[in-house]
Amino acid sequence: MANTITYDELIAMATDLGKDAGRGSDTQGKLLLKTLEASYHGVIDLKANKYGHEVDDAVKITETYVKARQANVVFDHKAPNQRKTASCVRTYVKLGGWTKGGNGEPIATVNNLVALRQKLRANPLEAPRLDDMFNTLMKFGRAQLKQDTLIPDDQLRDFCYKPGQNLLSPEEIIEGLVKRLDKLISGEASSGTACDKAPEIINARDQLRKRLSAIAKARGAAKGPSLVKVA
Repeated sequence: MANTITYDELIAMATDLGKDAGRGSDTQGKLLLKTLEASYHGVIDLKANKYGHEVDDAVKITETYVKARQANVVFDHKAPNQRKTASCVRTYVKLGGWTKGGNGEPIATVNNLVALRQKLRANPLEAPRLDDMFNTLMKFGRAQLKQDTLIPDDQLRDFCYKPGQNLLSPEEIIEGLVKRLDKLISGEASSGTACDKAPEIINARDQLRKRLSAIAKARGAAKGPSLVKVA
């Protein structure tokens, strides 16, 4: 927090991120993070018409990013797609000025959200269900601005997933682990190059299978006894 970002540095970063956008990196999410930091330090704000009619800091940052991304583009802040991007940037300008969370917030909570998403992304069972960083940040930002207190860390996980994607159940996670251990034992993992038939691996797989069986039995018991058809 000691090294405060300057306006010129923010514009330079927006330019670099725009250039990097064509390489497939998650540049829009990074742009939001830098916008949040600059707003928190009071470098940018929500003042309307700051650079001309309907041109505020959010529009100026968006213009810099878009022009760097597409060298020959004619920037029009009233165009639907560019207006939408500016609106998202404006959300993070507003979030950076949100003072209800205390010193260092909401930057610390946003950093926790990003770290959590990176951790989930490293899990092959979770990765396909995750939303991209930009959408994750936007969902959090919009939700946080509606609150009078910080969203707790134990609720951050929900913002990481695509719409309609439920969190994995314990049974689904265990099933995934069993499948991966099956491949490891048979030598099918990593394009057929990895194989480990150590007793510990086999025992781990068998114990997970027992747990799956116990979950299935508990689920069946919860449904109650089934009717037996009498001939």
